[in-house]
Amino acid sequence: MTNQLHSYPESEAMQQACADAIEHQIRLSLAKKGGAYLSLAGGSALAIYRRLSQADLDWAQVSIVPTDERWVSASHSACNLTALKSCFTAQQSIQWFPLVPETIADAPKPSAHMAIKVMAAMPMSFDLVLLGMGLDAHTASLFPGTSQLSAALALDGIASAAVITPVILPSEAPFARISLTASRLLHSEVVLLAISGAAKREILDRALLRDDEALPISRFLHAADANVEIYWSA
Repeated sequence: MTNQLHSYPESEAMQQACADAIEHQIRLSLAKKGGAYLSLAGGSALAIYRRLSQADLDWAQVSIVPTDERWVSASHSACNLTALKSCFTAQQSIQWFPLVPETIADAPKPSAHMAIKVMAAMPMSFDLVLLGMGLDAHTASLFPGTSQLSAALALDGIASAAVITPVILPSEAPFARISLTASRLLHSEVVLLAISGAAKREILDRALLRDDEALPISRFLHAADANVEIYWSA
């Protein structure tokens, strides 16, 4: 287990450093095998991707899947994939992989079937995963206290994706989630964690001290083979 913390005095510097790190890994992957496979968080990380989108890369060889998705149609304002795509409007050649159907009208009950099928078509290991973290220590919609959490956090789990129903649905996005599992996300050459603010730093420090399911992000930080690069700004 190796975790490295990079600290920055303000968010813009952190976002640029994180974008540079992603660009570097994409270039390495393109040079090594001609393609790059990424799994990216939504939310505050979108500012990082807007910077990344300016990089001069062979974007046609880049594939991106969200780390998690809300159970909403692609046209919904809460859709993570749609938000990710909006950061790369000048990069139309990127290959995108959705975790939920484009419209959920005909599939109202949340299911990880499509996500598992999509993951089966992708390489076993990502080139890079970028995670965020909430004030309750959740990451990739792996919320503490949910009945599905233990299985989704199991590092020896064989499932690549899971349905997650938060005990308390966030008011800004009161939807069930489809999340890639910890075992699937940790199968990556590089794992980045990008967070900002003193409150999240306090939670991070607690999670670094111990592996505790009540702090889902801690599972990623304490996995035996984990090598998480943490980017934090004040």
